[in-house]
Amino acid sequence: MSKTLLVMLQEIKATMRRKVFLLFGFGVPLLLGLVAVIVMAINRDASRAAQEEPLPGTLDNSELITEGLVDQGGLIEYLPADLPDGWLVEYPDVAAAQAALEEGEIGAFYFVPADYVETGDLTYVKETHNPLGDDLRTESMEWLLVANLLGDERLAMKVREPLDLEVTSLALPGPNEGEDSWIAELLPNLMALILYMVIIMSSSILVAALTDEKKNRVLEVLLSSVSTRQLVTGKILAVGILGVLMMVLYVLVLWSVANFGGQPLAIPEGFELPIPLLLWACVYALLGYAIYGSQMAGLGALAPELKDSRGVSFIVLIPLIAVYMFLIVIITNPDSPIAIFFSLFPLTSPVGMITRMVATEVPAWQSALAALLQIAGAIVIVRIVARLFRAQTLLSGQPLSVRRYFGALLGRA
Repeated sequence: MSKTLLVMLQEIKATMRRKVFLLFGFGVPLLLGLVAVIVMAINRDASRAAQEEPLPGTLDNSELITEGLVDQGGLIEYLPADLPDGWLVEYPDVAAAQAALEEGEIGAFYFVPADYVETGDLTYVKETHNPLGDDLRTESMEWLLVANLLGDERLAMKVREPLDLEVTSLALPGPNEGEDSWIAELLPNLMALILYMVIIMSSSILVAALTDEKKNRVLEVLLSSVSTRQLVTGKILAVGILGVLMMVLYVLVLWSVANFGGQPLAIPEGFELPIPLLLWACVYALLGYAIYGSQMAGLGALAPELKDSRGVSFIVLIPLIAVYMFLIVIITNPDSPIAIFFSLFPLTSPVGMITRMVATEVPAWQSALAALLQIAGAIVIVRIVARLFRAQTLLSGQPLSVRRYFGALLGRA
């Protein structure tokens, strides 16, 4: 047991010095957190500015231009309460309004003819007008006309904003379902993507480390002091611990965004990431790495060069690729037979089960069963991979192929 711990500690130190691990393990989640903070700051300023803007149909007092009104037909009987004071000055005729405009008392004036109700024609008079640069602010006049034509300000508000839609679904909601926000829609994909990154990256780091040690003859020295099982277990545990740490950082960023993003990131009030879901995500990330990391360790033991392991590693990762292809099925129909299969089969359950747990309420026994099957699968695969380190001396220098790899796993090498 002490030798396994020594191998594990040494591997942790070596992995922590790898630039790739530092970049993707710590740099990427910190960068994502920084981007979220910047977006929150920008959107918070925009929200503050939006709150200070006047309601649609009114004028901003800071940009208030006094305008005149010539109501030939007597249509305008009152000013709605939300219109600013001093915006509109009424004149008896066009000549009076024209004189006020020339004197600079008003910036423009409206002329409402007597037949406005029949024709809808209205004249807006300015001293100068640039059709390319001037922005005509007529919202307040439109609101004024609607309110007076209908004679009821509440009815006018309904005409201006006629729809206040409330959607009711008869389907039973899953976790966070019904939250109309980008984070609720993307959460299953985000969780699956985080698990993919942690499992694949951790496994890739392990195979790269073993390939380098094999190439530099370090493995032969280690195997003279420790057993193959101690060597494999120690290395898998080391990178697994770092993989869980990586998973915790990604989940922490996601949790922080969900809990502190609030209005700037359009996250609905009351939305939260369930703590049990995050804990299960860490468990499945560790177990998924144990299954695939041990297989990648076998590749590292057999491959003369890192580039020789790429073709076989693609074959090893096919179950995870299959889950990705059926991800939309799992999200939209999480209780279907295929979704249940992918969530329980050990080679696909790390990603399949966590995606189901985000999309729906999964029975506790299924979550536990998936974890137990992953543990059993990891133990079997670790024991089988230990054979490759015995066969490693015989296969040293030979090119790696899919047939040779699986033959070695089955003890036929």
